[in-house]
Amino acid sequence: MTAALTQTSIKKEMKMKKFAFIAGALFALASFQASATVISFNSFSLGAHNGPLVTPEATFTSASGTIYVGAAGISHEICALNNNFNCEADMTVNFVGAVNNLSFVTSGWDSGDSVTVNVYDANGLLGSVLSASNGLVDLSAFANVTKLFLDDNSHGAGVAYDHYTFDAAEVPEPVSLALVAAGLVGLGAQRRKAAKQ
Repeated sequence: MTAALTQTSIKKEMKMKKFAFIAGALFALASFQASATVISFNSFSLGAHNGPLVTPEATFTSASGTIYVGAAGISHEICALNNNFNCEADMTVNFVGAVNNLSFVTSGWDSGDSVTVNVYDANGLLGSVLSASNGLVDLSAFANVTKLFLDDNSHGAGVAYDHYTFDAAEVPEPVSLALVAAGLVGLGAQRRKAAKQ
């Protein structure tokens, strides 16, 4: 009879461990899911804008103080204007929260145009990427990006930017972490109780 009770206790403990593992894995997946976001500038009127452009996800600031919407004549892409009304000024992009899987599109490139994209997280510079043509600038190798500094080295007409695409870096809620910790403490207590029996 005692051996049967022990086998039953072992089976129950194994089921509890499987349940705890599956519940923990599902919680982790739910906590860290990213939500894809695309910033385009269609809500802004075409033309020069003094001061930064502010979206719910980021603030775009020109070193000269002026950002032009519709710079390449394609759609609502933006550029940082210099004092000669060319798209050759530097621009800073400050994200509201950390982002992952970041990319954006460049357009309006002419021979002699290039931009060094400096990528930052909350602790400082993560690295730099050189963009010297029209197309996708893929920064997905960098995690928890909080800021870009677009160092424009152009000698042509300059470069325009659009379609900033990224996933918000999700951080689990403290209350959820507390619940997981409480569940683990409970499992530990149950295991000690079962070991005493």
